[in-house]
Parts: sequence; C-alpha cells; structure tokens
Amino acid sequence: MLSRRFQYGTSSIIIVLIVLGILVVINVMSMRHFVRADLTENKDFTISDATKKVLRGLDDIVTIQAYFSKEVPPYISNLKSQVNDVLDEYKAFAGGNLAVELINMPRAGDDPELEQKARFLGIPQVQVNILEKDKTEAITIYFGIAIAYSDRNEVIPVIQNVVTLEYDLTSAIIKVKQKPSEVKTIGYLTGHREYEIETDFEGVHKSLQKQYRTTNVDLSGGNKVPENVDTLIVGGPKDKLSEREKYEIDQFLMRGGKILFLLDPVEIQQGLAAIPIDSGLNEMLENYGVKVSKGLIIDRASNSNASFSDGRVRYSLPYPFWPRINKNQFNQDNPMVNQLESLVLQWTAAVEPLPFIVKKDSESGESKLTGVELCRSSQYSWTIAGNYNLSPQQRFVPTGDMKSYPLAVAVSGKFDSFYADKPVPEPEAKEEADEGTPEAEPTAESSPAETIKESPDTQIIVVGNARFITTGFLRQFGTNLLFLENAVDWMTLGDELINIRSRSVTDRPLKLIQEMAKENPQRAEGVKLFVKIINICGASLLVIVFGLAKFIFKRRAKKVFETYSSLGGAG
Repeated sequence: MLSRRFQYGTSSIIIVLIVLGILVVINVMSMRHFVRADLTENKDFTISDATKKVLRGLDDIVTIQAYFSKEVPPYISNLKSQVNDVLDEYKAFAGGNLAVELINMPRAGDDPELEQKARFLGIPQVQVNILEKDKTEAITIYFGIAIAYSDRNEVIPVIQNVVTLEYDLTSAIIKVKQKPSEVKTIGYLTGHREYEIETDFEGVHKSLQKQYRTTNVDLSGGNKVPENVDTLIVGGPKDKLSEREKYEIDQFLMRGGKILFLLDPVEIQQGLAAIPIDSGLNEMLENYGVKVSKGLIIDRASNSNASFSDGRVRYSLPYPFWPRINKNQFNQDNPMVNQLESLVLQWTAAVEPLPFIVKKDSESGESKLTGVELCRSSQYSWTIAGNYNLSPQQRFVPTGDMKSYPLAVAVSGKFDSFYADKPVPEPEAKEEADEGTPEAEPTAESSPAETIKESPDTQIIVVGNARFITTGFLRQFGTNLLFLENAVDWMTLGDELINIRSRSVTDRPLKLIQEMAKENPQRAEGVKLFVKIINICGASLLVIVFGLAKFIFKRRAKKVFETYSSLGGAG
C-alpha cells in the first residue's frame, strides 16, 4: 500500500515538474519570439508591418520613457494598461535596440526634481476629474512619453487614446533617428489669397509639424521655391498666379519636387453666392496630364449633412453639393487611400487624368507618366457650371446624364515642362515701399537659370477642392485630415507610415440605408430611426429575454426533476 502511494506521489511530482518545465520553455521562447493572436478586423491590438520594419531596422538603442502617475482614475488606469501592452510589443520586435522605462510619477510636490525633469522634456501635468464619496474632485497627473536617441528628443505630451499611439510612437522614433539635415520640409504657397496655414489650415499645420519642417513659400519678384522644400502645397489660391510664379512652380517640379494642388472651383460668399475662381493653373495642369472641371459636382446619393440658418431657425439636411466618398469609392489598389473609410468634399470640382499621360517615351518605349484616380463620386452625380444655385432647399434635378466622376488624381513619372519651348517669363515688379526707393538687385534665388525641360521621377496630386481641410470643416469631418496626411506622406516619405495612421479609423454608414435614400428618402429616415432605437434598447432587451428564458428553463427542469423523484419514490 505504501509503495503504491509512493509511486502515485512520485508520478504526481514528475508531472508537475514536466508542466513547470514546459511553462519555463514557453516563457523563454516567448521572450525571443513574440506571438499572439489578434482577431479584430483591422488588427487593432497588433502593431503594423511598417512599425515592425522600423523597429527591426534600428541599429542603436532608442530610449522610451513613459511618465505615468501612480494614482490615476479607473478610466485612465485601463488606458495605462493598454499603453503598457503596446510598449511591450514594441520592445519585443526591436531586438534589444529599444529600451522602455516606466517612471512612476508621485503626487504633485513629492518629488520636485523628477517633476522638473518631466517639464523640461515637455511632459506637462494634466488635470482630470475623479468621483470620490459622491463628489467630483480634480487631480493632476502625468501621462506622457519621451523618446530619445543620442542628443535628439521627441515627446508625446499627453496620451489620450491608443488609436493614434502607434503612429505617434513610430513617427517619433523615425524623427529622432533622422539627422537634422534629413528632416523633410513642406512648403505652403502664399500671396494669392490662399488659406492661411496657421489659422485656416491650423489642424493640418499642427499635424504635419510632428513629422516635417514647414515653411511659407512666396514666389513674388521672381523668387524660386527654396531648395530645401521637398513637397509644395498649393492650397486654394483665389487670385491668379503670374506667369513667372507658374514658371517657378513648374521648375520646382522639373527639379524633382512634389506638388499637392488643392484647387477650389468657386469662392463661396455670404448668402451662398458662388464666384468662379481662375487660378491660372488649369492649362499647366493639363500639360501634366490632369484636367480640372469648371463645374461643381452634385451627388444625390452619397453626400453629407450640412447646417444652414434662415435667420431664425438653424436646420440640417443632406446637401448634394457636399459629396461623401465612402470606402468602396476609394481606389482599392492605391495604398494612399485604400484604408480610408470616408472623405467629404465641399463644393468640389471633378478632376480626371488625360489619356496622353500614358504616352510612350521616344527612346525607351516606356510610359513616361502614370495617372490614377484616387476616389470618385457615386454614379448618381452630375455637374453644374455658370449659374450656380447653391440653395439646399431646391429640387436637385439632374442636368444631363448621371455618372461617377473622379474627384482626386495622382500622377507619377517624368513630366515635360510647361515652359519647355517658351521664353522665361519676366517677374512682376514688386511694389516699392517709398517713392524713389531703388529696386532691389536680383538674388541667386530669383535669377533665372536655363529652363529644365524634363523632370526626374516625381509626383503630383490634384484635388478639385481645398476647403475640405479648413479648421471648421475638420471639426465636423475629422477623417478628411487623414487624406491630406496620407497624400503628403506618400509623396514625401513613401507609404511607410500610411497604413499605421489609416487602419484604426472607421466610418461606415449602413449600405442598405444608403441605397434606400436614392429611391425613397422618407423611408430611409424611418429605417435610421428604427436602427437607432435598436442600438439604444437592443442590448437591454436581449439581457431581459435571456433572463426570462433561463428562468423558464430552470423552472421546467425543476418540475421534471420533482416528477421524476416522485415516480422513483413511488417505485
């Protein structure tokens, strides 16, 4: 008997040791080979291939310091746990070249030296509310990350969610690894009543400054686009550009620069009056292979709501002059847009690639240019030009055939200069500050050189709209910013960071309701209301139904048991 017990005890100990050994081996392997399953559609809890490529390419140690307060509210505590998981995953894929340090920040005033260090790095105290003993109390916490390499530092001052954390972290790592001379520069054309970058394009400006240097570009007086500018944004000029200014833009492209043309077809004035805009760029763009329509797009099926006021009442209704591009209307073969969910363009024009842009090079026989449509309106669209009636309360009756129109185009390859066989235009004389002041001598930046007639491989993007990224519209349509950011990244850096930014953004209207709105708008609104009620009450109703079903099932089971017991007792 004792021998048998001893054998059983020995076997149990051996089994426990084997299990422990297996767990140790699994843990050791997991430290070297990071594997986990993510079943979400967009892989929301897994870092992207682009980030893995950046981390595996690190050739020296990058340090990440997370300054988190010890005591945080429960909703911040959950976010803190998610951030720690992301940092663990970064460390696992970096192969020892990423040092992650979690710094527990004490209560305010307990460690002035540590607090001063955090402030010096650019991580501020933030105020949050907590609920204690039935009252709301404000406390200050630290919740930011500093990224350092050599003598260069980047900072994420406050982490608000994990949706954008991967992009912020990866772009910060790329930026600290770059030498100051390697940081790309984005230029904004000025001088033609373009949108002001620091006010009208405030959100765009702040976003781009995370990854790039930014500068204004003034081409008056024959100035060239500065040599350090990598990508030029032409953001909605309302005044006509001079021939010399167009020449300098053309030569910037011929030097290999990239250009993003955002061109409003009309200027919207008070009372929804529309005045056509002639920037003078259309003929030059046609030379580059893109035609910009002079009319406005009306999309009866896929559009966004707009708010209006008649002086007494403010109301909102679907507005066909604001086409909405949904996921299936983006070019699914282009990495710049194939992960975007939506884009709303206000009072936009159609743009289309011209057939000749696939013309063959005379020597190599290869295509010099390739044009792709990035997004299109729905097939229930048409254009109007000339007499613009922008009233939201009109009956939108098609004028001509309805069809889908391209709304943004990208062209890549070797461009021919618009001024290849033309003399260099003379610069317009600058206005003199005082009468009799001598005109300034031309500088190297403004002196004409020999015209470059063909560009190396480069890109342009043309959108028949610029106001879609203005500050007011970005508050209403935040996903518009993603299109602009992706466009700039694609031209300036390639598609390395695009997939990181786009994949967590979702905006998916119900297709059934969209289709119904084309034929019967009133019925579509009724279905919307029904879906809203189901979303609000559905979960509660399911719990109640489940509870009732469980109660009834238990009651029946109890009766069956009692009946069986009574029959057994009788037997």
